[in-house]
Amino acid sequence: MEFFTLASSSSGNCAFAKSGDTAILIDAGIAAAKIEQTLAEQGERPDKIAAILLTHEHTDHIAGAARLAVRYGIPVYASPKTWSALPFAAALPPSLKREFTYDMRLGEFSFEFCKTSHDAVQPVGLVVQAEGKRLGYVTDTGTVTRGMLYALHDLDALVLEANHDRQMLMQGPYAPFLKRRVAGLSGHLANSQAAELLARLLQKRLCPVMLAHLSETNNTPQTAYQAILPVLQRLGGGAEKWLAVAPAHAPSVRWTL
Repeated sequence: MEFFTLASSSSGNCAFAKSGDTAILIDAGIAAAKIEQTLAEQGERPDKIAAILLTHEHTDHIAGAARLAVRYGIPVYASPKTWSALPFAAALPPSLKREFTYDMRLGEFSFEFCKTSHDAVQPVGLVVQAEGKRLGYVTDTGTVTRGMLYALHDLDALVLEANHDRQMLMQGPYAPFLKRRVAGLSGHLANSQAAELLARLLQKRLCPVMLAHLSETNNTPQTAYQAILPVLQRLGGGAEKWLAVAPAHAPSVRWTL
């Protein structure tokens, strides 16, 4: 299985996974033209995308989804309640509208879904499985849910939100109500929360970790990296090779699992 993010921040999120002849996008929260351009730079073709999977309905996860879907005839998958909140749902051809199911398979891929805690109608994280490998992908959650703990086991790689540094958030320029939203139970995962979760998940064995959905106002790649690195160092040697940070507006490192 191959994986990389095309963009990852509070202003736009999109990720790519491929196994054999099956390729998918997880979210499409940047312009369709940017997705096309980035895929081409990575040697991939949008007309080979088998599905777009949407984790929830916020603009930074769906901005390019409808245009890309219609242009290339790509089915869009989302949770049932998310479809009720998607602004383009009525305009999308019915043949391209699909719902997540618990036994869902797409070509080489199978999927597990878990609830996240975010101010969206039915947000989800997921575990993407192919070739005997398990890739966890969880962003946009204000707390670690029971479903996340249940799903994120025996992973071969994990993409995890490390949205903000609490001190930077509280001392930063956001209005008080927005600070409360970000730091709340239905907001975004702080660096410290991501570190605590990783310490719990990776006790038995390390796996590659990519920190994602970093705030460009309340975090920096170096701040997030330094918050997480000690956890991996305590769990095993050579921690630096296990940890990456997804860039906000450029492709990430490409994993081959």
